[in-house]
Amino acid sequence: MSGEVLLQHSYWIALAPLLAFVVILVLRNFVGLQGAWVGTVAMFYCFVHSLLIALGIFFERIHLPNTGLQGHFFESTYTWFSAGNFDFRVGLLIDGLSAMMLVVVTLVSFLVQLYSISYMHEHRRYGRYFAYVNLFTFSMLVLVLANDMLQFFIGWELVGLCSYLLIGFDFERDAAGYAGRKAFLTTKVGDLGMYLGLLIIFNYLGTFNIPLLHQNYQNMASLNYPGWVLLMVPLLLFFGAMGKSAQFPLHVWLPDAMEGPTPASALIHAATMVAAGVYMVARVFFLFEASPLAMDVVAWVGVATAVVAASMGLVSEDIKRVLAFSTVSQLGFMMVALGCGGYAAGMFHLTTHAAFKALLFLCAGSVIHAVHTNDMWKMGGLKTQMPITCAAYLVGTLAIAGFPFMSGFFSKEEVLAAAYNHNPLIFGLLSFAALLTSFYMFRSLFLTFFGLPRDKHLFQHAHESPLLMTIPLMVLALLSIFLGGTLYHDGNLARLISWGSHGAEQHHASHVVLYSSLSAFGLGFVGAFWVYLSKPPRYEFLQQKFALPHKLLSRRYLIDELYLWFIGNIYTPVTTWFAKTDYDVVDQFIVDGFGRMGKRFSWVSDLFDGKFVDRVLVDGQSDLANWAGDKIRKVQSGLAQSYLFWMILGLGGMIVWISHNFK
Repeated sequence: MSGEVLLQHSYWIALAPLLAFVVILVLRNFVGLQGAWVGTVAMFYCFVHSLLIALGIFFERIHLPNTGLQGHFFESTYTWFSAGNFDFRVGLLIDGLSAMMLVVVTLVSFLVQLYSISYMHEHRRYGRYFAYVNLFTFSMLVLVLANDMLQFFIGWELVGLCSYLLIGFDFERDAAGYAGRKAFLTTKVGDLGMYLGLLIIFNYLGTFNIPLLHQNYQNMASLNYPGWVLLMVPLLLFFGAMGKSAQFPLHVWLPDAMEGPTPASALIHAATMVAAGVYMVARVFFLFEASPLAMDVVAWVGVATAVVAASMGLVSEDIKRVLAFSTVSQLGFMMVALGCGGYAAGMFHLTTHAAFKALLFLCAGSVIHAVHTNDMWKMGGLKTQMPITCAAYLVGTLAIAGFPFMSGFFSKEEVLAAAYNHNPLIFGLLSFAALLTSFYMFRSLFLTFFGLPRDKHLFQHAHESPLLMTIPLMVLALLSIFLGGTLYHDGNLARLISWGSHGAEQHHASHVVLYSSLSAFGLGFVGAFWVYLSKPPRYEFLQQKFALPHKLLSRRYLIDELYLWFIGNIYTPVTTWFAKTDYDVVDQFIVDGFGRMGKRFSWVSDLFDGKFVDRVLVDGQSDLANWAGDKIRKVQSGLAQSYLFWMILGLGGMIVWISHNFK
């Protein structure tokens, strides 16, 4: 298949999961596996198509005809509808960045659906789950392929809707319903900022088309646009990314999102929902480059997120929640890289993170499938019962912790190098977050798979997962080992997603960065081993000694309580007062006032209409005609003497008039 054909028909990458969604939703009771195989096959096609495009671009076998945005790109547009002078067009934008993201999304979605065939087989809404997953993937692909920020926003909102459907999939449980609503509402707070940013963009640049935005934005300074636009546009867009990518303080929804099915959590955390915010910042990176202050805000929010989330992962007892805090922290790493100008480093870490985070979540699902609990304190010793899952989880832990030559080692070192070259303080805080990452990931590994079984009953019934669940683990484990080195070699990824002359260069790490990365991994491993695998274990002693910090971390720095307090004690009373004020002022003074004025005006109108128009103009004319007719009618009485009288009177009048005028 030629490169031109692949590009011209790339819209099928997004349409295939949409068609799968429709088929499964409508025909799931008439096809095998309730249509699960339909979505899996469709996603495999999407992955192959995306991979061929990415490889063609990388090896320069596919010619991208346009130049200007991220080097070369292909764009295809179609008019959807027109409104006045504005044509709303939907289209495709394919370059190195979007091609890489297509591969990430479709590969993870394919493996998650393959895994889910076995994992979800006993669920009552088996078919509907696969329908939602395909709709979710379609939404993310619309976002990735969008050549227009309005189309991007449509995909952005659809991703939020699908996350709500999947997080609250088991809506019979109150916790799942609450988590779905919390995710939806929290992300909507960020979406408001993004919406305002898009309004400003259209007002000053007159287009949503991304290549045109890139072209017009370069001329903003010479066109005397207000300086605040250069700052507010990226900040407002980033506020939207803070919601979707769970950046502090809008991170609170993501740990609770664990209430959804575990494969759906893998999809959300690895390739769709949370990756959308990072991808958006990268997609319009030129907007951020124009404002150094906006870049600093992105970097500092990212480092705060990385440290805060990593510290909360130290004490979590739920294996999925540990991975959720890990996701929040790693998203902070990506944002730091982008904020420090490391465009390629941020996307590099997003790519490797998709592999090892999907691996870790699917391993967690394998464990939960075997022991039917999320609580790590009820596990232990599972390495003998689940050797494949244990080996895969070990690979994922080594990758995310930064073990040398694993995928996470290369990408995390690039992020640390970008931070080191930009701001030493950010680098120091990020290195500390990397140390915490190593500690809590090895903690989860040791508590789950090593040591003595803490629940004999669960241990005896634990077993390795079926082949459909272990095959995706093996594939992702291989990617977690080799993907980072492959992309790092000769700057392969940087060349694929190069941004003209900006941000594509690899940050050559100094010895300080290398030693910091290795020290973070080593200290985290040793610390976790010393606390949880030593004999006797020291975690109970440390928990008692640091009871206050432990409680603070367990309650997530009381941020959720702070939000609830704000809503209950400030937001609700203020809005209630405004509602009452609205009734008192608007209803009593304005609405009722206008009502009273209206009554007076209607009385005057009634008086004018009834007394003058009806009585004088309308009835008065008829009364006058009746009166005149009554008087004239008396002249024709039918009496001869009366006619003779009027004739003599008339003749006399004529004689007088003639004698007067001809005198």
